[in-house]
Amino acid sequence: MVSASATDRIEPLLTTPAADLLGGLLRWDLWGRLGWLEVKRRYRRTVLGPFWTSMSFAIFIGTFGAVGAGLWDQPMGEFVVFLAAGMVGWLLIAAIMTEAGTVFVAGSGIIREIRLNYSILVYALVWRNFLVFLHHLAVFAVIFLLFSDRRPDAAMLLAIPGILLIIINGVWMALALGMFALRFRDMQQVVGNVIQILMFVTPLFWPPDRLLATSRGFIVQYNPVYYFIEIIRAPLLGAEPDPLSYPVVFAVTLVGWVGTLLLFQRLRGRIPYWT
Repeated sequence: MVSASATDRIEPLLTTPAADLLGGLLRWDLWGRLGWLEVKRRYRRTVLGPFWTSMSFAIFIGTFGAVGAGLWDQPMGEFVVFLAAGMVGWLLIAAIMTEAGTVFVAGSGIIREIRLNYSILVYALVWRNFLVFLHHLAVFAVIFLLFSDRRPDAAMLLAIPGILLIIINGVWMALALGMFALRFRDMQQVVGNVIQILMFVTPLFWPPDRLLATSRGFIVQYNPVYYFIEIIRAPLLGAEPDPLSYPVVFAVTLVGWVGTLLLFQRLRGRIPYWT
């Protein structure tokens, strides 16, 4: 039986889900600090620190780029830039989805002892993965300068709205998956398997037009992750995104946030008791 004092300690803040999300967002000093400390913790006592992430990304792009260029009969430089532009967005999405399963489980100590907006933990998760994303983006910039025939131009800035849209969607994904994984601990394994499947059915390692021109083009057309990748990759490559990209992304954003708000309203009060 839970004592009265324990119940008082873990009682959530008496705010609405929307107020939790807004109040948590305004505490940028707290979630910003939490996210930064987590990045530092991961690379404590290492020589290169977070630059290990950049090095790993660069090695992957160089290795798979050499193989993929041969498989798809494309110029090495062109394919490497294509691969790097798609992977920077994919790694951000995949990291948020992967870590979402542990956002409330890992923060159980904080949740039980401190009355706080639960969204702070979600914002910290998205923020620390955005910091890692910036390391990947720096690697892409180097690859672009070394291998691309294009020069950097203002058109590449159109990738910024795409990045913002991924971050906005990352918040609701992390919140929704975090609640599901807190209640059903098997969800972490389910998400891991889904990410593996999405990685191979999303045109990251192969040009989308190769499949769109076949009877199996629906694998790309009905894959929402493809459109999220496109709104970053296409501007970075100096191309226009698929015409359906922004409508699909906006639709996913709207449906995702509405569904998550309803779910958060229903389950928010149970979060401290499931930790």
